[in-house]
Amino acid sequence: MGRDFLNSPYKSTLLLQRSDKQLTASLCVSRLTLESLKVNTLDFLHIKEQTYFTSLQYPKRQHSYLLGRFCAKHAVSNYLQNKSLSSTLIENGVFNQPIIYHPLPTDVQISISHTDSIGAALAFPNAHPMGIDLEMINEAHVITIKSQLTFFELQKAAQFSENESMVFTLMWTVKEALSKALKSGFMISFELFEIEEMKQKEKYVECSFKHFKQFRAFSFPLAETICSLVYPIGTDLHFDIEALQIQLTMQEV
Repeated sequence: MGRDFLNSPYKSTLLLQRSDKQLTASLCVSRLTLESLKVNTLDFLHIKEQTYFTSLQYPKRQHSYLLGRFCAKHAVSNYLQNKSLSSTLIENGVFNQPIIYHPLPTDVQISISHTDSIGAALAFPNAHPMGIDLEMINEAHVITIKSQLTFFELQKAAQFSENESMVFTLMWTVKEALSKALKSGFMISFELFEIEEMKQKEKYVECSFKHFKQFRAFSFPLAETICSLVYPIGTDLHFDIEALQIQLTMQEV
């Protein structure tokens, strides 16, 4: 493996503090070129994933697939403390949600996201549903995002930030991450994902939901993107945002 390949992934164990117990999750974020990923596929793809990858014809699809699988394997490996990446198989369920098949019994679940250049994955216990989403801050997407928001959310956005592209991207990632935590995708009414409250914290934004009050969202800027994690209310989530932001900024594209 090349040096940049070994050093690339940011991996962190997230502490999930509940009133009666402490759980953990694992986050992996990476920025790697398609070329770097392709020459190392045997090190992290399961044999069935290698077969599927060879069927992909377009570089953009190849890149997104490898980025997602690379981050997912490292997140699962860190969660299980198992160094074998290629022994884990990730396939899609009937709602296109990622399903993990591992040679050893495990309760681990996975949520995956990526942009054109950055991949992210979150491994977490089945008892503690979570979701992750990562989106580029792109002014060209603002009109489309605004058309999908409720009147209440548009009012909330206008009061929240002067950076329109950032706040609307944040709201989109929050809804996308919730849909992953629910394992539904956007196959239910988009209005059901309505954001009820947005609170600016020191290093992140916290959101709650009108209809899914059992979840909250945790959003922060990451390079040229917004990253959002959704997790059960009643959990205190702890991890070093600044360390992730610094490492990703230092990675070469």
